[in-house]
Amino acid sequence: MTDQELLTRAKELQKEAMRVIQSLDVLDIIRKISESEIVGSAKSGLIVTPDIDIHCFMKDTDLERVAALLPVFAKMPTIQKVQFNNYMELRRDHRKDRINFPHGYYVGLRSIEPSGEWKIDMWFGGKENLGDFDERELDTITDEQRLAILRLKNEWRAEKAYKDGVISTDFYKAVLRGDIKNADEFKKYLKASK
Repeated sequence: MTDQELLTRAKELQKEAMRVIQSLDVLDIIRKISESEIVGSAKSGLIVTPDIDIHCFMKDTDLERVAALLPVFAKMPTIQKVQFNNYMELRRDHRKDRINFPHGYYVGLRSIEPSGEWKIDMWFGGKENLGDFDERELDTITDEQRLAILRLKNEWRAEKAYKDGVISTDFYKAVLRGDIKNADEFKKYLKASK
């Protein structure tokens, strides 16, 4: 895929991500129990797959309130799958591929849309528990950094399908903090940072 194709696809996917969220009314539903914010690739335009991340900040993270949302999502006509994971109390030492996941409750949706299957990842927890990457770092991203991230994410998706514990913020940190520009450098960066 050329650089222009990557940029065009990212813009199209970002636009479609916002349409999907709005059509499902997801933000209004989760705002009943949390302060929510679209984050990551859908917010920043660094999107290479139909994937939306939402942080749902709760002053007092309440499992009962989060669990009560599951049947609401399950009854939506385009939702094919609702998944819940408890990463609040999960022992992380035995699952190295989950070690960087936020400490919170995860709710995942799969929505079948005219544009294909969309994955919506929602993380419920305190602001201090939902990751170690400050989204504001993406506010000053350069065109060169944007392309480097899109290239890396696209290549990694094709090669690894993100099944090795690598998450989007790994790409952001590598490029923005480590000045990583290609897959070989990224592999070395991952090895050094683990």
